[in-house]
Amino acid sequence: MTARRERLLYPLRVAFLLVAGSVLLYMFFTALPIAYSIYIAFTDATAKNIAPGPRLKELEETRRNITVILESSRDTIVEGAMRSKILIEETIQLLEELKASLGNATPQTLSLAFISRVRGDVDSRLLEVKHIVKDSMLSLDPRVRDPLDVAFRALDIRVWQPLDSILLYKIYVTEEDLVRVREEVVPSITYVEEQLAEVVKALQSIGEDYEGFIRSATRSLDAEIEELRLHFVGLDNFRRLFGDSRFPYSILKTVLFVTTSVPLKVAAGLVLALIFTSPLVYGRRLLRGLLLVPWALPVLLSVTTWRVMFTPERGQLWVTLREVFGVNIDIYVNEWHAFAVYNLVEMWLAYPFVMTVTIAAIAGIPREYIEAAVVDGARGLEVFRSIVLPLILRPVAFAAILTTGASLQAFMVPLLINNGGPAKSLSLPGFPPATGYSNEMMVLYGYNRAWLDQDYGLSASAFLVVVAILLVYAIAWYYLLYRRGWSSV
Repeated sequence: MTARRERLLYPLRVAFLLVAGSVLLYMFFTALPIAYSIYIAFTDATAKNIAPGPRLKELEETRRNITVILESSRDTIVEGAMRSKILIEETIQLLEELKASLGNATPQTLSLAFISRVRGDVDSRLLEVKHIVKDSMLSLDPRVRDPLDVAFRALDIRVWQPLDSILLYKIYVTEEDLVRVREEVVPSITYVEEQLAEVVKALQSIGEDYEGFIRSATRSLDAEIEELRLHFVGLDNFRRLFGDSRFPYSILKTVLFVTTSVPLKVAAGLVLALIFTSPLVYGRRLLRGLLLVPWALPVLLSVTTWRVMFTPERGQLWVTLREVFGVNIDIYVNEWHAFAVYNLVEMWLAYPFVMTVTIAAIAGIPREYIEAAVVDGARGLEVFRSIVLPLILRPVAFAAILTTGASLQAFMVPLLINNGGPAKSLSLPGFPPATGYSNEMMVLYGYNRAWLDQDYGLSASAFLVVVAILLVYAIAWYYLLYRRGWSSV
């Protein structure tokens, strides 16, 4: 009877739906983003192709439509290409005659009527070619369109206009005028012929290889489509990552930051916990509450305030350090000044956590242990070393482990202080030198690659390396704490 009542109160169907819903939510909010990030690390993702939106579909649809139209208009286009080829060959022949006439002419034998007739014939043929190219969609092929446009401009600017100014607008033509024509105009006519010969070659190929014409006509669309697609690049991002001094340098700087910031945070938290758990301190509970303020404030506000206080020439701490101690700190120019400020700010942000953990550990020490030690004649330092420290070592070690993981992921502090600067030439043995930010931590490096360089593939690969380092760190601590017996400390 009881089992039946429980089944009515807690039916298996409801339990299954709750479990299934939880799994789906987990997959959506956790597993899928992680899987997508891993996928991006092995692609050439940039700001253009990571989320192309409807633009990619529009281009693909446009390419399909153009291909269909070109295939259905094959006969018309080939006919237009052959007609244009004939007209351009005739134009080249007329230009050859013009060059010969200008090369052999004298002031007495020069025929301006011949020049005008050739000019009219050349312009009429090229104008017809232009209409054919436009109407038959030959202009889609850059092999036809580009040299033809160049020939039109060169013919107008470098041939007809100089001829007008040198010969046609003068009453008498001198030998010096003809020399100028041979030096300036005749080479330009040869250049126009070369461009037109390229057009002839392209037109001939259309008749022989129409599929090649379609590929050439859609090449620019194909290039844009290819640019908007994600491509799997394998380990190329990781090769780039470790082929540049900036990322190995950021790993080195992060490790250095961990070795300096973690002892500061733990020491500050431990000392403050010992002070404000002493019965000799009046109002210690109120003071402990005030010391938790850095923990309660938004990180953005805290770090920005520290940056303002250390701003050269204006910040209050900067002015105090210079006037009282003669120290001139510049977080925007000196690498190690900025690094020291990082450590100070990180200590300010993290000591409340270490202090809280330590105070809780001290509160859990039986008073009898301390009283017995005092009765036996132990002094304050001896009590701390023999009684207090061994009993709080595990919680403090745990806090140190967590704060070390946070320091390995240092991001907001260097970003908000000076974006990981200052910039300088970075070099490491075995790596080519590169210009980068001297205090750019690992996570900040990945962030900058995404938002400054918009190289999301490289950024994701950097974050994967960071995750791998954190995983190795977590496994190492698990091994030391549970496999080697440190958990019994």
